[in-house]
Amino acid sequence: MAQANPKTVRMVQLSLLIALLAVLTFTPLGYLVIPPVSITFLHIPVIIGAILLGPKDGAILGLAFGITAMVRATFAGVTPVDMMFSPFASGEPLQSLVVCLIPRVLLGVIAGALYLALHKLLKKNAAAIGASALIATACHTLMVLGLLSILFSAFPLKEVWISFIGINCVLEMVTAVVVSVGVCIPLQKFRRSGK
Repeated sequence: MAQANPKTVRMVQLSLLIALLAVLTFTPLGYLVIPPVSITFLHIPVIIGAILLGPKDGAILGLAFGITAMVRATFAGVTPVDMMFSPFASGEPLQSLVVCLIPRVLLGVIAGALYLALHKLLKKNAAAIGASALIATACHTLMVLGLLSILFSAFPLKEVWISFIGINCVLEMVTAVVVSVGVCIPLQKFRRSGK
């Protein structure tokens, strides 16, 4: 039996993860709304893809995350913070584009690069995956909040920081670690056995 072309396999995997991002974005599965913010789980497919496919594909998935988040904020945003992610609703289109896209692209790059570095450094693959997911999620949260506070003067930084540190950031980091380790290890074994 002929082996599949690696480029085709990569494109299929990337397409499936982008489709998963779209499903999570446009159904209640991807966001947990706790005013004044929405907790997102869309960073998880980006992290998983970056770990499995590398930083370049992580950046592509991050871009897809940013674009879908922007569309959701435009057509289905429910909190005041959501509106800042929409170039049409925020009143500051360039700032919204920066907040939507830059942290998400960097999320994929950071997760993929961290995993490559930590996989060589640490003896256990699960530790490398978990640490990459944890650090990438924390970096993503800090980048988003930092850009919101710099680019939007009306952003209630103190209240949102308390909410993010108390609920969002911890929930997003724990979920990212558990799901990334739980998904990446079996998929890595499956990919190795298929070669």
